[in-house]
Amino acid sequence: MAQPAASTSSEDTMLSEIVVTARRKAESLQEVPQTVNAVTGATLEKLNIRQFEDVQAVVPGLNLTAGTSGFTTAATIRGAPFQAESGAQPTVAFYLNDATIQSSYAFQSMFDVGQIEVLRGPQGTLRGQSAPSGSITLTTRRPSLGDFGGFGNLTINDQHGRNLNGAVNAPIIADMLGFRIAGIIDDSQGNGIGSINSPTHPSSKTWAVRPSLRFEWNDALTVDLMYQHLEKKVISFEQVVSVSTLDPSQPVGTQPILHADDYAGITDDFGAFKQKQDLFTANAEYRFAGQKLSYVGSFTKTDLRQFSSQDAANAFTGIVFRQNLHSRSKQTTNELRLSSDQPLFGGLLDYTVGGYQQDFNPPNDLTQVSAVTLGGRFIRAVETPVSRRGKSHERSIFGNATLHIGESTELSGGLRKLWYRDSNTLIVSGRPVLNDKKDKAEATLYNVSLSHRFTSDFMVYGNTGSAFRPGPFVIGVFRPLTPTLERHIDLANEKSKSYEIGFKSTFFDKRVLFNAAAFHQDFNNFIQRGQQVYYVNLNQLGPTVGNFNFGNSVDAKIDGVDIDASWQVMQGLNISGAFSYAKSKIKNQPIACNDLNGDGVPEVLTQAPTIAQLQAATGAEGLSECVTNGPLQFIPKWNLTLQGEYARPVNEQMDGYIRGLFTYRPKTNGDPNNRNDAVDGFGLLNLYTGVRSRDGGWEVALYAKNIFNTTKVLTADASIVGTSVQVLQPPTFQTAQASTITAPYVRVTTTPPREVGINLRYAFGSR
Repeated sequence: MAQPAASTSSEDTMLSEIVVTARRKAESLQEVPQTVNAVTGATLEKLNIRQFEDVQAVVPGLNLTAGTSGFTTAATIRGAPFQAESGAQPTVAFYLNDATIQSSYAFQSMFDVGQIEVLRGPQGTLRGQSAPSGSITLTTRRPSLGDFGGFGNLTINDQHGRNLNGAVNAPIIADMLGFRIAGIIDDSQGNGIGSINSPTHPSSKTWAVRPSLRFEWNDALTVDLMYQHLEKKVISFEQVVSVSTLDPSQPVGTQPILHADDYAGITDDFGAFKQKQDLFTANAEYRFAGQKLSYVGSFTKTDLRQFSSQDAANAFTGIVFRQNLHSRSKQTTNELRLSSDQPLFGGLLDYTVGGYQQDFNPPNDLTQVSAVTLGGRFIRAVETPVSRRGKSHERSIFGNATLHIGESTELSGGLRKLWYRDSNTLIVSGRPVLNDKKDKAEATLYNVSLSHRFTSDFMVYGNTGSAFRPGPFVIGVFRPLTPTLERHIDLANEKSKSYEIGFKSTFFDKRVLFNAAAFHQDFNNFIQRGQQVYYVNLNQLGPTVGNFNFGNSVDAKIDGVDIDASWQVMQGLNISGAFSYAKSKIKNQPIACNDLNGDGVPEVLTQAPTIAQLQAATGAEGLSECVTNGPLQFIPKWNLTLQGEYARPVNEQMDGYIRGLFTYRPKTNGDPNNRNDAVDGFGLLNLYTGVRSRDGGWEVALYAKNIFNTTKVLTADASIVGTSVQVLQPPTFQTAQASTITAPYVRVTTTPPREVGINLRYAFGSR
């Protein structure tokens, strides 16, 4: 959303122009024939946005999920959800300095960011990776070649948070070579969830450093290099509430009653997360004879260790048994483009051609732990080592041409041909379960747009495009597959087509901006991950009851609108708002389900079935299928955000101001197969006030986020928490039967509590 700058001059009553690179060239946001939201670095600072997931508060229709640790991350745009556990490529592609990155790199920290651009609709003909819903591009601030300078920014809040970040910029050779180094130290209580059965406090500690180098030579050659090293440690608990607080028909039980505003868990053991990240990006441009040769490359490396308590119901007080995950990943990307630096044939034609390469290697080792019991007593923990090795490779070539028809009309079209292949090996307890499984896929993507500018302030446009995602092999079922099991494990490739029409306009001497767009998208084999479903598992003891979040490939469609408006009311007063609506629909599509009575309708089970019930319902297939109708994801169909700021002079050197940010989420009834996840409509209000120097050199601000301390459950599991155990069986006690010990609680996520804090900022020189 275009953000109006605070006006400090009586002559400055126009909205600030936002420059974006949505089409891989710098141009005004109002010139781009598609929906683009731009969040500037100044906006991030004004609204004290320190975590990437908080960007969704200023971009309606964008849903960001960080997970407990910031590792299982996901983004949703225009109602098309992504679940990282599905193993699929994201529906929204992420870029840092125009280079493809995994989304987890964006969620770990936010500092020294120049701009965030959210592009809606299929991406892939101009950007590296195909994505059906959109892309998010983060750009770090680059070195200045002219002046020495820097800034420091400190936030302290009542939630035990301390965030210090800053940067120093130093020209090495005037107007030719510049160096910038930025860093952050962030110490907080993480998700803020403690446990009623543990004295341990949740915490999150992050530090990072980012040196950057910029080189310019005679306006012909520009090179930008950036390296970032980050380390993060998290201690956390999973939040639960008593199931009776969500579903009054459920028994209260004898356990302590927990509500959403208790922000509490129940385990006496905590989860621990340690991560190291290294990231390098390179950007280079060489201009010659009216052409431009561009290179974008990246290398990323992650080392993650995560320890998760396996006693979710806290069945065994004082006994620790954890699942241990060690994940390493490396990714390299390279993209080379040749484009017109100036339009050809007297301004008639622009072009871009290029190639893209991406290699991803994410090996991980998991130690699954299960408790063995006898007579309700813990006997020992049995460990099952699971190792996964795999690689993916993507290669593509692309081209795009833009025809300028007169001074007011523009026709643009692009194609990308991609080739994708991956291989996976899975070893459980030293035995290969999936031995070097290889998949190959190829696709041709397109994008076409037409725009016409009736006046300098009013443009209409339409565009259409396609996207592709390779179907993943979902890991987690370690038994021979039947046809039904395989359909929900080895998922089909996904294809989609999108159509968008809209207009962009400014009025009253550029004091008012109003943009609107309507879109429709068709999906074939949309990749989704369902809720846990019971199936017939096989192990050394024979058939047992297992449960797993199977994948589904479903046909679906999405319709919606996006609206964006800003108004510079007068000197020092501005208001902006945005609205997004998306309605998704699945019609008569097969999914994995619980269906003990065999009527083809998904059932809500309050307890696990017996193996006899499950075998009778599923037969030789081991898994039931049902036909479903409904949305792709049970999230609100619409939401909106409003911003405003009023500033006025305190004296000749400083201004005082007050600003607000309001977001609203309407009621959602949730999944009919989940009696716990209905959410009433609610709004959240953040307020900020302070004083700042007119030259931008310093600022002192007080803020309160969620000022009315509104507490709402955002997501809730369908089933109560349980600890899986193996019960030794008489008379030999050499065999065991799977069982689950439950507690009357449900895992949830909630709105964060009210946060009150102070922000101090000092800047000098080039900043």
